[in-house]
Amino acid sequence: MKLDHVAFVSKDIKRSVEWYEKTFGAERLYLDETWGLIKVFDTKIAFVVSSQHPPHICFEVGEEYIEKNLKGKKFKKHRDGTESCYTTDCDGNFIEFLKCQNRIL
Repeated sequence: MKLDHVAFVSKDIKRSVEWYEKTFGAERLYLDETWGLIKVFDTKIAFVVSSQHPPHICFEVGEEYIEKNLKGKKFKKHRDGTESCYTTDCDGNFIEFLKCQNRIL
């Protein structure tokens, strides 16, 4: 398991991405009206709209972890070819689990 990204809800994805590019020299990995992905200081940050994703932290996990800890969870395919599922911690914070695989980003 490794940290893949953190996701912030944004009111204006383009504005958020541009702010991180200007302020931190972030590298833009993807941008559209409902999702932006940047890399800054070797960490990926996703910007999402609240109607599609909650703010969350995402871990990339392999099949062994999925079989042991996420059995029965439904994984959803995303526009970038990845598959993931969400759960919540004891305080209601969202955690995304991303299947380890070859992917576009």
